[in-house]
Amino acid sequence: MEKVVSKMPEKLIVDGYNLIYASDDLKTLMRDDIEAARNRLLAELEEYCAREERTAEVVFDAGGRPGPASSEDRSSVLKVTFTAEGQSADSYIEKLAYRDAGEPSGSVLLVTGDYDQQKIAAGAGLLRISSREFLIEMRESRELTVEDARRRAGRPWRVTLGSRLPDDVKAALDRFRRHQ
Repeated sequence: MEKVVSKMPEKLIVDGYNLIYASDDLKTLMRDDIEAARNRLLAELEEYCAREERTAEVVFDAGGRPGPASSEDRSSVLKVTFTAEGQSADSYIEKLAYRDAGEPSGSVLLVTGDYDQQKIAAGAGLLRISSREFLIEMRESRELTVEDARRRAGRPWRVTLGSRLPDDVKAALDRFRRHQ
């Protein structure tokens, strides 16, 4: 199975709601329970980042929540940011793009379906991928991991005591067993 992006950068900037709306399942869940949709997305991203040894900052619009922007390190691989009151995720992401413009070329990837944001990322020297393409990348990563686990499951993985004993001890035990 071929991956959409052969070598993904180590750091991702993700437009959270844009990625939710690119997924039919998450979009459907979002209609009923916005918090559940966000949590499922974050859990999937966290698993992906851990599996692929990447980090991500996911940005959500404040959505009417008063106060300044707030960020939380959900884990060592995932940071979640809600923008400040009156600030769009797009404007926050633009600041991140230019902040990260100094990073080595190809080390930061913006995940969004917003064409204007993709142009800004390109102008800042960041890589970019559409939300739909990234969902494919996440799915393929998960499938490859499952395939690898199945392949390994067919191999003997248990270590027996007999396989760890020196030959002279095995011979002595075998003599002892025969004389019983």
